[in-house]
Amino acid sequence: MLSFAWRNLMTRPLRTILGLIGLSIPILGVIGLLCISGGLRNLVGDTLSQIQGVMVLRENVPSPVFSDLPSSLAGKIRKIPGVRIVAPEVWKIAPTIEDVSLITRTMSTLGIAKKQKQLSLLDTIVIQGQDIPTHLRLKSPVYSRKMLAPEQGGGRYLTVEDQGKPHIIISKKIANDFRRPDGSPRRVGDSLAIYGKPFEIVGIYDTGSMFLDVVIVMDIGSARKLLNISEQMTSSFYVEPEKPELVDKIAERIEKLDDLVDARSMNEFETNFSRIMGQFDKMLLMIVNLALGVGVVGIVNTMLMSTTERFVEFGVLRTNGWSRRDVLFLVTAESAYLGLLAGIVGCALAVVGTKIANLFITGGLTLDVTGGQIALGIGLALSMGTLGGLYPAWRASRLAPMDAIRLGSH
Repeated sequence: MLSFAWRNLMTRPLRTILGLIGLSIPILGVIGLLCISGGLRNLVGDTLSQIQGVMVLRENVPSPVFSDLPSSLAGKIRKIPGVRIVAPEVWKIAPTIEDVSLITRTMSTLGIAKKQKQLSLLDTIVIQGQDIPTHLRLKSPVYSRKMLAPEQGGGRYLTVEDQGKPHIIISKKIANDFRRPDGSPRRVGDSLAIYGKPFEIVGIYDTGSMFLDVVIVMDIGSARKLLNISEQMTSSFYVEPEKPELVDKIAERIEKLDDLVDARSMNEFETNFSRIMGQFDKMLLMIVNLALGVGVVGIVNTMLMSTTERFVEFGVLRTNGWSRRDVLFLVTAESAYLGLLAGIVGCALAVVGTKIANLFITGGLTLDVTGGQIALGIGLALSMGTLGGLYPAWRASRLAPMDAIRLGSH
């Protein structure tokens, strides 16, 4: 019976191919969305794992670039038991860099202005001014640990001698985005014009994360002067505890200092991101259900057309001793085979598609098709194929032998 069902499917190659296309595309979409969700979770997890301290910001701001705190708060935080280092930081979106600004990026992205060196809103550069002496004492610094090796042109990190000087650390990504006149990436020793002022590149880092590789690091005094920020104001404080297990407790104590202060540990960042991804997954589920519904309708349509064309065949089979259950099983088996083939094709396309996409995706985002996703895709396709064939199978099985032959002969 199963081999007979397979042969029937193969004798109508055009209809089978159309059915495969209609069902494999939703499976491809489902696996693709799951890969994006998983890739974002892994990217954020890898990014947060590089930050082990507490970020102290103003309450209800999404990121340090929108935060402003009094510099005097550092002294209060240092008095909290368990605090090892309080490192002041200034964060702001970078002004014009090499004649490219946020406004021109926005207009370029919207197609209003001419493309600016292939940059988009996702490439928005951020200035981070560090209090160098305190940052050099950190046990868990982010950027100094990710400096490229000297033989790779990484240069060096900022030192106390760089205070007040126009020296900067940039990422490998920024070096590639703002290339030299000869087309090669920026190197240590080159200058980068920020708001029309030349800054010498003394080091290059590479964290591998699109969230961290858009930062230009400089001395906090130079950043304040460049961004016109008063010495009495600081964007955020990076607080490092004496022991990692004290992170959450220190965050609670910092928030008690001032109602306008928000101390965020990486656990809190991860929890907030998980909440956001939960909403994303709900949207994903709605899209998946819609795609699966379209796939089921396609299977029903394909199998209805197939059974209508084969009424004579079913009538002959019934006159030769086939029962209604046999016809029901035959048509259902054909639709299940179609679903299984569509699942295999959809998963294969997803694997090939992610491999190709990874060649062009940068910033640490990697798309991977897991064995569980393949099993889910094939299982969904098989279920959709089986369910989609139930009504056509039931309709074909309900016809009396002579009625089937008569209808099929018209």
